[in-house]
Amino acid sequence: MTVSELNEQAKTLLETHFSFVEVTGEISRLIKHSSGHWYFSLKDEKSVISTAMYKFSNQSVKFDVKDGLKVTLQGKLTIYPPSGSYQLLANKMLPEGVGELELAFNQLKEKLEREGLFDLKFKKSLPKFPKKVALITSLTSAAYQDMLKVIGSRFKLCEFVAFNTLVQGENAAENIINVLNKVDKMGFDALVLARGGGSKEDLWCFNDESLARTIFALQTPLISAIGHEIDYSISDFVSDHRSLTPTAAMMDLLPDELNLMQGLDMAFDTLTNCVNQKVQKCQNTLDLKILNLKNQALSQKIEKLAISLENKKANLNNIVQSKLVNQTHKLREFELIFYEREQFFKATKNMVQIEKDGKLISLEKLKKEDVVKLYSQNAQKQAIIKS
Repeated sequence: MTVSELNEQAKTLLETHFSFVEVTGEISRLIKHSSGHWYFSLKDEKSVISTAMYKFSNQSVKFDVKDGLKVTLQGKLTIYPPSGSYQLLANKMLPEGVGELELAFNQLKEKLEREGLFDLKFKKSLPKFPKKVALITSLTSAAYQDMLKVIGSRFKLCEFVAFNTLVQGENAAENIINVLNKVDKMGFDALVLARGGGSKEDLWCFNDESLARTIFALQTPLISAIGHEIDYSISDFVSDHRSLTPTAAMMDLLPDELNLMQGLDMAFDTLTNCVNQKVQKCQNTLDLKILNLKNQALSQKIEKLAISLENKKANLNNIVQSKLVNQTHKLREFELIFYEREQFFKATKNMVQIEKDGKLISLEKLKKEDVVKLYSQNAQKQAIIKS
């Protein structure tokens, strides 16, 4: 037989008897070829075996592979016929001692932390009284509904615009990146990236390196509200503010309307008390001087001082009244804005928005048998155009 025939028969024999093996060892001499394939040696204290892991297999490895990393490989034994080399052909790689996702998370976290993406000096402050906020989440999720409830009960003087995005799955990170790059240029005061709870696999898209770098480069402050209190993602660390839940994000961002009203009342009371105390102090000082000069022929001076005091008191009262009038006008302006928004909400309550293939469309452009989604303020339905 020829050398080629010998190698082919040896290859068949080896693959038949070792069609599945699971081998643990340390990676060394790793080469990541331009084709996408990996070639390396797997060794222990006494032996070494040549190993190959092709592109279609290594694409599923989420952690960073490097020399010195101890792993468990699953695959088969084979021979590379042109050179007669005996090797392990791996189709799955698992890290030793720690879960695959946890290792990938820790590796990326350490990498970005070394680069300074988590430094406090880069964190942008959230606005104290936001006027326009973007909500980036799945519009069909419970998290979105929870945020709307807080918005309705907490602060009504802020405009909110919701952007629908994937929050789970293979394409979610890319989808979120596209939305973030879009809304960052639209003049919002703050962005809220939100998703409800789920498994580590469900939340994995928020551990994407490209997404983390996109968040870091944003010009608009961003709140990351991913999962529950115990869930941490790379997005949490690189964002400007981390909220424990989507509901907590609204609490962190929006001022409490009732507290603001109480604050105005307390400020008014404080100002009134301050003015009264000042006036009373001046009155006491005047009374004391009058008492000291009672037996002296200075009645005209006292009368003059009394008139001056009355004038100052009148001026002070005018100033206070002016400020109170200004504050009253501002309060009325807020009430008018609130009333207008409330009327707009009522007027548009029964209106719907039509969306086809993920884009807004007018009614007159729809054709028979078109499948559309109808959105109102509080509900979503799917419909088919019949005529």
